[in-house]
Amino acid sequence: MIKNIIFDLGGVLVRLDKDLCIKAFAEIGHPDFGRIINEYFQEGFFMDYEKGLISTEEFRDKVRENMETFASDIEIDKAMAAFLPELPLNKLKALQNYSKNYRIFLLSNTNPIAVETVKPMFLLGGQEMSDYFEKMYLSFEMKCAKPDPKIFSMLLEDAGINPEESLFVDDSITNLEAASEFGIKTAHIIQENDLMNDLKPFLC
Repeated sequence: MIKNIIFDLGGVLVRLDKDLCIKAFAEIGHPDFGRIINEYFQEGFFMDYEKGLISTEEFRDKVRENMETFASDIEIDKAMAAFLPELPLNKLKALQNYSKNYRIFLLSNTNPIAVETVKPMFLLGGQEMSDYFEKMYLSFEMKCAKPDPKIFSMLLEDAGINPEESLFVDDSITNLEAASEFGIKTAHIIQENDLMNDLKPFLC
């Protein structure tokens, strides 16, 4: 019986738009930000930022190294924000609905700029971001990222939850496979899915 639901953030709750982000960086003088985003899914300084291994200031400086013209902190942050353009209200309503019967957690590969970008979006549902979840587990705070088994182990121990009573919802098959190694139930949900209806079969 499922008692706990662990949600991913980008690609499940918040809509991701890689092309919009690449375009935004091109407009401020970065001709090849697509390569950096691709590295995010592997290694490189984007992933170092997601793991909290470099600061926001260091991340911005790394971005500037490949720019044709100087960009301010605000311009870089705004271009980064284009990667996360929207959090649909129906996703927030689904979280609020599930929280009536389940313990709700967030497990996200993310970074400080992204978190500051999405925080105001959660207010659309009438609550602060942190109020939707019993606890938020963020990669840059935990110093590791999915699919590293360590991040799942840390969450299970800290939350004190039984993996067999827990459902992990993510848009990445690789991350889901890593979670399943701990006995965590998994659901492959992408941003186009209806979170309220499409998740129900996994909760039976």
